[in-house]
Amino acid sequence: MKTLICIFCAKSGVLCPKCQEKLDKGEITQDDVEISRWFIEYENKNPQLKDCTLHKVVRVPEMLVVMISCIGKISRAFLMKISKQISEEKKMNVRIVEKTSSIKKLLEQILAPARVMGINTIWLPDGSWESIIRIPKVDRKKMPIDANSAEEIMKKLTGEIIHIVFE
Repeated sequence: MKTLICIFCAKSGVLCPKCQEKLDKGEITQDDVEISRWFIEYENKNPQLKDCTLHKVVRVPEMLVVMISCIGKISRAFLMKISKQISEEKKMNVRIVEKTSSIKKLLEQILAPARVMGINTIWLPDGSWESIIRIPKVDRKKMPIDANSAEEIMKKLTGEIIHIVFE
C-alpha cells in the first residue's frame, strides 16, 4: 500500500527527516501518520490492500474521513469492515471513501445513508464556482454528521466550496 509516509516510517513508528519535514510544514497531519501506520500493519493480514493508495485523512470533531484509491475493485463491504475496525480502535466515527472526481459520489459515501438529490453549480463573477448540494429534508436526521462538518470535509478533501441545503 502506498501511504503518505514512507514504509520504513510506517513500520518503525519513527519519522525519517523527510517525513518529519512534511509533518512540520503541514503537508501531512498526525492523523495521516497514524492511519498510514494502521494501514501498513493491516495490509499484512489483508493483501488486497497492496494495490491501494492512501490520499488524505481529514478530521472534524465527530468524524475521521480517509480517502483511498485502489487499482483493482475493492468491495464496499470490505471498506466498511476496515472502517469499523479503525472506528473501534480510534473510538470515533471513521469513514473510508474511494477517491473520485465526482462531488456527488464522494458526498454520498460520506453522508450515507442520507441521499444526495442533486448538485447545482453557481458561477461567481471572479470565475470561481461553488456547488449547492440538495438533500431531502427527511434525510437530515440520517446524516452521520452535521451539514457544516460535511462542507468542511469537502473543502479539505477537494478544495471546493459546497453548501448543503435541505429540500
